[in-house]
Amino acid sequence: MTEEQGIEYGDEGNLAKRVADLLRVDIATVNNDNNTSSKPLFSAKDFSVFDHLHSRGRAATQELSEYLSAHPGSELLDIGCGIGGPARFIAERFVCKVHGIDLTKDFCETAVLLNRLCGLDKRIQITHGDACDMPYDDNHFDTVWTQHTSMNIADKNAFYSEIKRVLKPGGTFLFHDIFSNDALQTDEERQIHLPVPWASRPEHNHLVPGEVIRDILKDLGFHREIWTDVTAETHLWFHNYNGANNGQNTLSKDLNPTLFIGRDFPERAKNLKKNLALNKISIIQGVFRKG
Repeated sequence: MTEEQGIEYGDEGNLAKRVADLLRVDIATVNNDNNTSSKPLFSAKDFSVFDHLHSRGRAATQELSEYLSAHPGSELLDIGCGIGGPARFIAERFVCKVHGIDLTKDFCETAVLLNRLCGLDKRIQITHGDACDMPYDDNHFDTVWTQHTSMNIADKNAFYSEIKRVLKPGGTFLFHDIFSNDALQTDEERQIHLPVPWASRPEHNHLVPGEVIRDILKDLGFHREIWTDVTAETHLWFHNYNGANNGQNTLSKDLNPTLFIGRDFPERAKNLKKNLALNKISIIQGVFRKG
């Protein structure tokens, strides 16, 4: 299992090699910089049945992207990029430059592999790094994007301050994230059923109410443009969700969240669904602009 600063994903390491084997490709050949194969073996959409590691999957990524204004000269940063599903979706749809950063090394290596397999490695740069201490210049990105990232990070002020630092003046911050329900008043009420996909123990869970995030962003000089609650849609999606089946016969059925999150993913997903049903958590899409 990969464990870094309380974030735990996967089971045994060497994730990229296992993904390559399941896709029936030779990882050494794919990662060879001298490989001159002109036609990609896959499209980004081929991977979309397993590579959007957040609730509602590719549909949620596409929905959030409707708020995105990007063009071939734009640079976008995806924080907590995972294995790169949203980065590939954006790079393919908007033909822009996408940078992804993630704390889990196995995810980064797998993202690089998948980018190469679908021919998007020239548009996407993946970095193994810390969202609270990112290796990017000030005022660099036109857009910063996160999906299901905030609940992994204890120091919210450091996280959102870093987003402000790397974002250009007037740039846009888009997120699709999980928060505690604003209506809950006590710590006891805010306690969630564990494990969930992002945390196995209470000390790994860093959910806060959405109103806390709104206040932090306001204090940092961000202007709120959109705040949309998609909790009901997410609950409905989980009602019909089968994480063990990727829904296509062309790819291995083993390419599913259990491979990336861990063998106990079914229990984690069950508890997430329970927390939704008990109104413990809210799923929010937000768009904020840096002043």
